[in-house]
Formats: sequence, structure tokens, C-alpha cells
Amino acid sequence: MPKLKHASLLFLISCIVSCSLYNDTSARTQSPFFATPIDTKLVEATRFLAGKPISPSSSLFQLTTDKRYVAYVDEMKKSWARLQQKNLDAIQQWRKQNLPAKYNKTIFYPFSGPDILNAVAFFPDGDEYIMFGLEPCGEIPDPHSVSKERVFSGLWGLRKSLNEILNVNFFKTLDMQKEVSTNEFNSMISIIMWFLGQLDYEVINAKKIWIDDNSLITTLPPVTKQNKYIPGAEIFFKDATGYIKRVRYFQINVIDNSLSNYTNFIPHLESYKRYATIIKSASYLMHNDTKFTKIRDLTLQHSDLILQDDSGIALKFFSPYQWKLTFFGVYTKPVPLFAHRYQPELKEKYDTLSKGPLPFSYGYNSGIGKSNLM
Repeated sequence: MPKLKHASLLFLISCIVSCSLYNDTSARTQSPFFATPIDTKLVEATRFLAGKPISPSSSLFQLTTDKRYVAYVDEMKKSWARLQQKNLDAIQQWRKQNLPAKYNKTIFYPFSGPDILNAVAFFPDGDEYIMFGLEPCGEIPDPHSVSKERVFSGLWGLRKSLNEILNVNFFKTLDMQKEVSTNEFNSMISIIMWFLGQLDYEVINAKKIWIDDNSLITTLPPVTKQNKYIPGAEIFFKDATGYIKRVRYFQINVIDNSLSNYTNFIPHLESYKRYATIIKSASYLMHNDTKFTKIRDLTLQHSDLILQDDSGIALKFFSPYQWKLTFFGVYTKPVPLFAHRYQPELKEKYDTLSKGPLPFSYGYNSGIGKSNLM
């Protein structure tokens, strides 16, 4: 019989687990990324985007006194307080009561877009976060080097890009494709930096990367179009204790026929060994029987714990011999766009086994008391 895994929230948590599997951060004295150099301009840029105080000695300080910046910060603070701060407070309390204290230090977030927010909210002790989406990374923001007008135009572009998640706690793919650009201020990189800044992490370094033909990370772009390089970015950030973490985001379509062309992606993901996985607002793509089998199989095979809503992996793919499932919240039916992904067997599970409503919003059925986690 295969090794039993537990899944609370699709907590697919391994039943037979040694302490070494989880690499307890509390027992560590040093981050694996401790030698990362600090880019002071990037530290300032993140604080500037997030509306955090800037040193009077910074070249950005004068911009913070401009009424357009004051209005931008005020608008962002109101939006954050309206949903996200309440949501995050509730997630923190719920996490402490319902998630394991120890878990794999690689956090995998398929179909994430730039949503580092929920990844670190549920798994704050991760060392690295692996994310991907359809949108290009864009440029690394540097408000020090562009005109004042470009800065303020860019900030309002960033505000527009963030509007959805600040109000309903998920990104709509079509909206992201329209609103997010390669412009340095409303790029995927900028959005990730903004979230980290809001959460009081210090972003210390960022660079563009690629997965090369050998499934390895390189900082050198492909020489020819024949190279099947996958573009991405990596961002290093410090928590309040000075512990350095890393997030990597890749731009890729993971439908099976695309992965047959980009054969370097799955081996790269496999190189991270074991994950704790979070799935949220994933468009029910891994429900498909024939089109997203490779990414679904990879996720099931390499995760020791999965936390997901009903838009992630369909219930039928979780073998009762391999997974222990725990259910939280309520399941009624998918939103109209995904009505065809209704799972009657999942409805029965929630109706009989749910541990009660969730005190926060998660996924497409947004609103406190309306969401579900398996």
C-alpha cells in the first residue's frame, strides 16, 4: 500500500513523516539565501510602492510629499483595510489552529499569478515560493531613474492592476492580461513587491531568470528562438528576524500540449523535491481529464500537503489510499462561469464532514462564510 498522506483542505499531509522532512525553521541558524546581496535602491522602491515611510535622505522622499502620491497611498490603504487586513488577521488565527506547525519549506503555488500574498499568509515559514502564471514578468521597478510623470502614471497603473484582489481576494485571468503590463510599475514583479512591502517584508534583491533547456536556472537570456527557455523572475526578501526567503515566478502555459513543447518545466519543478502546495482560484483547469494531466500529476506526486479550494484538483483524483482529506467551509456550487465543474460527491463531503465555516474569504465564492478549503 502506498504511503498514506493526509490532506486537510486537501491537507494532503503525509501520515508517515520524519522530523527531517519538514526542516524546522526554528532549528535553523541561517537561511539558505543568507549571502544574497542587498540592493538598497530596491529596498526603497518597494517601500515607495507600498506606501511605507521613506528616509528623508532618499532621492524618493520628495516624491512622497506630492499630492498625487499622498492620494495613491490613501486609496491603497483604504482598499487594504476594507478586505485584506481583516482577511489576513482571520487567516492567521485559523492557520494556527488548523494547519501543521511544520511543513515542507518549498511552497508550490500553481496558477498563482502574482499572488504571493496568500502563499505567505498560509505558509509564512517557507524558505522559497514557486509560482507561475500566463502573464509575463515585466520589468523590475526603479522609481529613482524615471521621470516624475512616469512614476505617478505607473503608480495608478499598479493601483488598477491590484483592484480585483484588494476587493474580492482573487485575480481574474482576463483582467490580469488586460491590466498588467511589462511596464515596470504594474508588472508582475511590481505586484509581488507591493504585496511583500504591505506585509512588512524587506525586498532586498530581484532579477530576471530563465529555465534553460537543461531545466536549470540561468540569468542569461536564450540565444536563439530554438532555445525553449522559460522566462521568470526571482525576488529575495527578509522577514522581521532578518531571515531571507525567495520567490520565483515563471511565465508559462501548463496545458499538456504546451508542456510537451517545453519539456524543461516539469523536470525543473521536480528538482525542488517535496512541497507544501496551495491552490486557489485556479479556473478548475486540473479538473480536466485530458488537458492538464502533467501539472496535476506533478502536484499530486510531489506534495506532502495540499491546501485548496474546489477550483484546484477534483476530488476524484485523490486516492483514499494515499490521501486523508479534511474539509472546511461550505460548498454549494461553482460561480456561473464554471457551473459545469460542479461536484455532487464533493457537496456530500462538505455537507457531512465540514468542520465549519471559514472566517475569511478564499477563492471565487468570495465573502466570509461562503468559501471552502479542502
